[in-house]
Amino acid sequence: MINALSRFIIPDNIDYIVITTDGYHYGSILEAVSEKMHIRIKRQRCLFHIEKDLAHRIKDSRKEKDLDMAKRLIRYMFFQNDKNLMDLGRNREPIACLIAGKNEKQIVEIMLEKITSLYGYDPIIANFLSFLKRHRKEVFLYLQDPMVEKTSDIAEQHFSIQSWLFKHRFKTKEGLLKTSFWYHHYLSTDN
Repeated sequence: MINALSRFIIPDNIDYIVITTDGYHYGSILEAVSEKMHIRIKRQRCLFHIEKDLAHRIKDSRKEKDLDMAKRLIRYMFFQNDKNLMDLGRNREPIACLIAGKNEKQIVEIMLEKITSLYGYDPIIANFLSFLKRHRKEVFLYLQDPMVEKTSDIAEQHFSIQSWLFKHRFKTKEGLLKTSFWYHHYLSTDN
């Protein structure tokens, strides 16, 4: 981390830098790097990874059908675009009326209220909302500073192109089959 940050020129007039991380275990590392480099580091948690982790918990609990709309509301809360609004289906119009004329921060508050009122009874969603509340500054830092990246994708591409390409290859059925064929071909020929 220190080597990676050392590549950048950080002006003296900067109060802090922001790092968007894809995991939950970086707090102590960022503190150590901050002390060593004499730079204040703030962390933004990757919204895509938070959303993905929630989807895994929902799938593991076999509540995909019951919590499908909760997932879609959360996706729209994090990534407010036309596609995600359209994905709300019959709930699109009521949500569009609620958020009309609101900024991104206000929409997040409205969506948190809606998600809590509609799904707060469910243990998985309640746990998720509790996580958001405990880590609010790290989850919603992008609302305070428009320069903050919501996802860790740009950093992944910049620092680890090879692993990023492998990761995305394994995420597609085609990529997995090609890799599997390659693996079995060389394994079977003892090369």
